[in-house]
Amino acid sequence: MHVFVDESGDLGFTTSSSKFFIVAYLECDPPHKLQIEMKRVLKHLHQKNEYSLSRNELKFSRMDRLCRRYVLKKLADFDVNLGVIVLDKSMVNSNLRKEQVALYSWCVVHNIMASLLPYLTMNKKLTMVFDRSLPAWRIGEFNSYLENKASYLLSKKGTKLSSDCISSLHIVSELEPCLQAVDAVAGAYFQKFERKNDEYARMIENKVSSFKYLWRK
Repeated sequence: MHVFVDESGDLGFTTSSSKFFIVAYLECDPPHKLQIEMKRVLKHLHQKNEYSLSRNELKFSRMDRLCRRYVLKKLADFDVNLGVIVLDKSMVNSNLRKEQVALYSWCVVHNIMASLLPYLTMNKKLTMVFDRSLPAWRIGEFNSYLENKASYLLSKKGTKLSSDCISSLHIVSELEPCLQAVDAVAGAYFQKFERKNDEYARMIENKVSSFKYLWRK
């Protein structure tokens, strides 16, 4: 099982920070068909002069409405499984606001793994792929958290699966089309919650099998 993860918004708590932090994940197995499709999407948009030739990857934040809809339409027609986690930052307590690394790890790792682990079976491995945006030392710290979280959740559920069945990769998004695809998912839901524009999220909502709002009163 391959799961690609990206986020939109930030975890700052200043007046200029976003109000929401969105984490999206995309499951497809095997991923090569989606990788090919996303490369075709980029090539098509380049050929139609609808997306700058200087941009070698699809970035939702850099697209106009036409490009965004084209990418999301392709995702809606593809065999993928999506998950979305929405953090309402106004509901984060003051102590946690000072621990942004812990907050990030919890939002990204705990909630995704809690949703996916019940579907893991013997002889099946989970590979989580992240955009390589963290420094090397932070990646090591993040991976350790992931391994510890996997062990905890697996033991809590009483499963016999080993935490070795879960691995993580950190790849530059320009080199991984599936990360570009999930970037569009995160961007669509950021538009819905931060901008009050649900046009894009509506296009893919039937693909979302897991949705969490943190923390709804």
